[in-house]
Amino acid sequence: MSFKSREKKRRAKLAISKSRTENRDKMAGRHYLTVVSRTCSCNDCGRRLHEGRECIYRHTPRGVLCMPCAQAQGLHYRLSERWEKQHRRAAA
Repeated sequence: MSFKSREKKRRAKLAISKSRTENRDKMAGRHYLTVVSRTCSCNDCGRRLHEGRECIYRHTPRGVLCMPCAQAQGLHYRLSERWEKQHRRAAA
C-alpha cells in the first residue's frame, strides 16, 4: 500500500472523527434503528425485546422503544451503523 493511499485513508478518518465530535449533541438526541445487543424491554409498553431483534434507540435522554411504539409516536429514525453492518453481513 502506497504512502498516498495511507494518507488518504488517514485524512478521511480524521474528517469523520472531527465531524462526530462537532455534532455529538445533535447525534445523541436522534433516534436510531438498531439491533438489540442484550434482552431489554420497551420503555413505553414494557414489551420484551430479545437479543438480535430491532429496536429504536436514543442516547440522550436514554430510551429504547419497540417498533410499534415508535410508529405510534410518529418518530423519525435513522439506521445505525450496527444495523447496517449486520444487514450487509446477512446479504453477503
